[in-house]
Amino acid sequence: MRNELSGAVRGSVVQAGRIDQVVFSAPVPESFAVPRQLPAAVTDFCGRSSQVAALDALVEGASVIAVDGAGGVGKTTLAVWWAQRVQERFPGGTLFVNLRGYGPSEPLAPHVVLADFLMALGVAEGRVPGEVRAQSALFRSEVASRRVLVVLDNAGSADQVRPLLPGSAGSLALVTSRWALSDLVALDGARRVTVDVFTPDDAVRLVTQVVGEVRTEAEPEGVRELVSLCALLPLAVRVAATRVASRPFLSVADVVEEIRGEQRGLIGVDGSWQGLGGVRSVFDWSYHRLDPDHARVFRLLGLHPVPEFSTHAVAALTAQDVRATARVLEGLAEHHLVEPVARHRFRMHDLLHDYVAYRADLDETPVARNGAVTRLLGWYAAMADAADRLVYSVSARLPVKLSAVEAPGWDREKALGWLRSERAALSAAQRMAADHGMHAVVIALAVSSRHLGTGPRAWWREELEAKSRGVEAARLAGDQEAEAFLLILRGHSHRGADDEAAAEADFLSVAELAERSGDRVLRRRALAGLASLRKAQGRHDDAADYYLAMWEATRQEGNASAEAIALGNLCLVNVARGRFDDALDYAQRAWQLRSRTGDPLIIAYAEDDLALARQGLGEHETAIELWGRVVDVYSRHSGEDAHLATALEAMAVSLVATGLAERAVHGLRRAAQILTDLGDPRAELVLRRAEDLAGGGVDGSAQATDFPQVGQSGSGSDDS
Repeated sequence: MRNELSGAVRGSVVQAGRIDQVVFSAPVPESFAVPRQLPAAVTDFCGRSSQVAALDALVEGASVIAVDGAGGVGKTTLAVWWAQRVQERFPGGTLFVNLRGYGPSEPLAPHVVLADFLMALGVAEGRVPGEVRAQSALFRSEVASRRVLVVLDNAGSADQVRPLLPGSAGSLALVTSRWALSDLVALDGARRVTVDVFTPDDAVRLVTQVVGEVRTEAEPEGVRELVSLCALLPLAVRVAATRVASRPFLSVADVVEEIRGEQRGLIGVDGSWQGLGGVRSVFDWSYHRLDPDHARVFRLLGLHPVPEFSTHAVAALTAQDVRATARVLEGLAEHHLVEPVARHRFRMHDLLHDYVAYRADLDETPVARNGAVTRLLGWYAAMADAADRLVYSVSARLPVKLSAVEAPGWDREKALGWLRSERAALSAAQRMAADHGMHAVVIALAVSSRHLGTGPRAWWREELEAKSRGVEAARLAGDQEAEAFLLILRGHSHRGADDEAAAEADFLSVAELAERSGDRVLRRRALAGLASLRKAQGRHDDAADYYLAMWEATRQEGNASAEAIALGNLCLVNVARGRFDDALDYAQRAWQLRSRTGDPLIIAYAEDDLALARQGLGEHETAIELWGRVVDVYSRHSGEDAHLATALEAMAVSLVATGLAERAVHGLRRAAQILTDLGDPRAELVLRRAEDLAGGGVDGSAQATDFPQVGQSGSGSDDS
């Protein structure tokens, strides 16, 4: 970034105030996105006639429908099938989320879900508030004028669901849960539809659809015994029927006898399996008929921290190549033991995930289990580190010894996309690594969590939690270098989230570590953090003192990159203090250092600072020429929108001063559009200035004084 190397930089909305306290009036309307997020419905859906009739009767009158029933009873299958059937009645879109209310990983927090929903509806990332109440209010506003269907699968509680309800007439929330969610019924008017196990006839009908009429009609009693052994639970019936279909040389009666044999050998049914001993015997029977390769992969999936995973992650877990792993996963999918959800991506029912965790504990040695977990978590850490290096290619780095992984061949955008798509898995992997004492993995995942700071404000809490786990891991490992590095990153995250006291505490902790160790680099980084905090607080004299000390430290180190950062920030704080001659001197020194890199973006940062100083000295034509180059470079680089908008704003001052009001209007309108997309509340003000200038209602010189002061376009954490 312009005058920092730490990585994630909060959008400019953070500098302007809390986003959730702002009422936006966007000058340019956002795109009207119509999401259709439902997963594919099963093709052999059957039965459930009374539940389908109940849902059909409620579709026009109810605002919330709660579908409840035991695990594996088919709630999600029913909800998705029915939602696919009626979603055309909801032209505003269909939203879907697995709330993970039951399973090995933590339930999804409402603020995480709302952030994803809002972005799916077309809300720019920067406009997404960080607090649940503000998010929920914005969500209801977004859906107020459209009919949407919101499917909230696997809910853990009414409190988890309530902020996600659309609340508008004509929209519908369809919730599934193992609990009855009585509070949702009593307080929010939800209508209950209870799903029980299959009737015997419906269970036989599903077997018939999977196995075929010839075999079921030939052995009607055997089929009825089979579904009885499955306790009429749809998940178990489907698994058993799929295995029967794959073994045409056996009669259904033979299969029934094999399952009974498994049931006779069943030991200790407890926990999630109380009352489901017969079901587990079906799973045991199906598991024992897998070939060794499929059985091993299947049970090791129980060690994955969440029930959704990529082929590459499973390859790391099982120590197989990716092609072999893909073939095994496709085979498991054919037996309905996993479900494909995207290319090279699968998931499994949480009841099956619980079962394979039990199998891994039973059938793998402690050494083998530990080896699999170590490989998996090491792979996640190494992949996240590789992605982080692409996203923040010029950022300060922490040397962490990680597993070797094959280079993924990503560009920056693909790397960022991977980090975002694996958000849940990376967070769960870091927590698992902490439980296993894998400190290097925890630390690496803490560093790579900085990408969350570029996302909606709702993600920042996750980032702070990840960095805090990293700090704790570094302390447990006695790694002061990692501890200090992460304290610096966390301090900047606190500052971006407007928690100045927490930011100062982290920066001072690093300063104390530097004092005790005599580490000059550490001291310089602590100075940079404190300087950035003082600059954000508007204490420019104090900030200048810290930056001067930082500059001296960089010269002693011979670190040209860090020196350029210190000089650039000295330019900005002196512009803010009105000391433009000093600002120009610092900007020229920074330009000399940055121009040696040959990197157009790094050079543009230096020229942006030069333009600010020249403008302060009244050299508007030179400033316009510099900003012309800067705007061109920023426009061609992703992630530079905030810098582009502030450069356009600042350049408008010089354009007005030189009589080029029309160009200034164009630039301000462009800046207003960018700020709108970023969710910056200044967007409306900038657009109003543009229109006032276009209408001739503002004198040129007066207009110039009203623009954001030069020096406000500094971009962030100043870490080096």
